[in-house]
Amino acid sequence: MAEERLLDDDKDKKYRFRINADGEEELIVGEGEDIRPVVEEAELSFDEAEDYEDYAYDGEDDERYTTHEDEKAVAALLERAREDVEQGNFSTALEYVDQASDILPDDGEVAAMELTVYTKNLTDFSQNVMPQALTAAKKVAQFTSAESKKRLAETGADRLNSMICALQSQADELSERNEQGKAERAVRFDADNKKAMTRFFVSLAPLALFVALAVYFSTIMFADDSGVFIVLTIVFAVLSLICFAVCVFTARAFNITARRVRMNRDNSRTQVGRDYEACMTRLSALRTIYDAVTK
Repeated sequence: MAEERLLDDDKDKKYRFRINADGEEELIVGEGEDIRPVVEEAELSFDEAEDYEDYAYDGEDDERYTTHEDEKAVAALLERAREDVEQGNFSTALEYVDQASDILPDDGEVAAMELTVYTKNLTDFSQNVMPQALTAAKKVAQFTSAESKKRLAETGADRLNSMICALQSQADELSERNEQGKAERAVRFDADNKKAMTRFFVSLAPLALFVALAVYFSTIMFADDSGVFIVLTIVFAVLSLICFAVCVFTARAFNITARRVRMNRDNSRTQVGRDYEACMTRLSALRTIYDAVTK
């Protein structure tokens, strides 16, 4: 759960910054952005979406020597898995597929059955099965025969295509809202940042001047017996300290406004931006599976 903590002052409180559950700063617009739930049937959720590429099959397995007995064992396991799939016993079918995968991890028919079982005949693409489904799909694309791919396509390609089209529409809407929000905030954030930067450099100029004068008079302060140079050295040193304090204040304000500008460009800092990134991640995964069974 996010820790609601105001990080910097904003008079109208339109834009607030808080620490989220991951310990990162995020931008909150008003009392919370107008977030409309993004739903693709009952199974679509963007909460804590994972990067499916972390689970992707890389196509690099240790070389194995395949025997005729291995092929017979895998064929028997796949037959049992098919029978369970026809009866809707996907959990039992998965056990047979796992055994077959241990024997022949780069077999095309095993990969096709893995994809079938994980997605329940290409009908279930929920978040919890997507990593395994994506891994199986990449193996299908590499090892499965055209005939087996055709059977998979006949089973679920149309459904996948419908999901992709619907999700693409949602992604376009989220992208538009995300970019529009960024543009609206950028007008204010950029203006505030330029003002803060100007104040910082304006305060820096007298600091540099007074420091230079203090250093200069400190080198000659004993050259005048009247003590005027000593007094000037002290005066300029005090003025330098005052200007330094002002610079610290303006530098802090400049840092805050610069941070706002950077955060505004980061999709992960707003809810709509995170929804967009999660939507694109899921869309990419669905396209990978679709391409695996249709190409």
